Amino acid sequence: MKLETLRTPCLVVGAGPAGATVARLLALKGREVILADPGAATATRLELLAPASLATVAAVGLEPLLNDPAVARRCCGIRRTRGSGETDYVDFLRHPYRLGYVVDRARFDGRLRAAAIDAGVTFRRLRATGVAPDGGIIFRESVSGVTTLIRADVVVDATGRAAAIGRRRGARVIARDRRVAELVENIDSSPNAGASWLDYRSDGSSWSYRIHGPGGRAQTWRIRPSRTRAGTVLRTVDASASLLSEAAGEGWIAVGDAAIAFDPIASQGLFNALSSALVATGTLLSADQLSPTAAKSYSDAATATFLLSEAGRDKVYGNRAWPGRFLQNRPDF
Repeated sequence: MKLETLRTPCLVVGAGPAGATVARLLALKGREVILADPGAATATRLELLAPASLATVAAVGLEPLLNDPAVARRCCGIRRTRGSGETDYVDFLRHPYRLGYVVDRARFDGRLRAAAIDAGVTFRRLRATGVAPDGGIIFRESVSGVTTLIRADVVVDATGRAAAIGRRRGARVIARDRRVAELVENIDSSPNAGASWLDYRSDGSSWSYRIHGPGGRAQTWRIRPSRTRAGTVLRTVDASASLLSEAAGEGWIAVGDAAIAFDPIASQGLFNALSSALVATGTLLSADQLSPTAAKSYSDAATATFLLSEAGRDKVYGNRAWPGRFLQNRPDF
């Protein structure tokens, strides 16, 4: 079996929005970075960037992407219809940024990876398969089958909800709830390039939303408890709200869904990917080594962000009271 061994100051595992962004930002600051991802899966969903996220989009230098009609479409706000038939509106015009955007994730993610490579990031099409006793990450090349061992001063876990690196470093995924999101409609509707709305509808323990994206594409997603059953759907993905017990430690740091993950109605997924990448980059640039103090500060900030967002979701949508076992897992909060 052929074994390739590499050494790098920074290894980013996962080339989604969080991983590609932190890799690009580090490279722009002169750091040597390897970005590893199998490159097989593509996020085919439409996703909302609410106005509150646009300052972060600007901070990471991605505003031009939102001006590309193939990537993003303006969104005026959220229309909510509850089980009682009562309807209310969240008009983004009231926010300082006045608009949100519906993003085509496949195109958005592809542009982010291309920008990272342009910034000097070394991209390797590799799938992580394990962790060596010395902390190096073991990969398998998807086509040739060659095994690669990459040793790094710091590893960025951008593996999504799997949190593959953090969990192997002793962290635990703490789930607030267990939910799935089901794609029940994916169509090309009107090619109108104007602004759209996100339409939310609740129905007991489940809810759905319809969203219009670039090129007139429209999707309807239903979010429900994973323990219930449903009929035929186009696609099913994990939609649980969860938190990694520690988002950083000696030689590693988690970003995006690997650190904290939200259910889709919170509209925090893409926002969290970019904001956590920005904060993680600052943390890594502040010192040559990720100190225990810096790791704890980053973890505490991730937990505080998660709790604040979920409390806001409960206030708006009235979903559930907090499970006591969740807070018991983080007694410092």
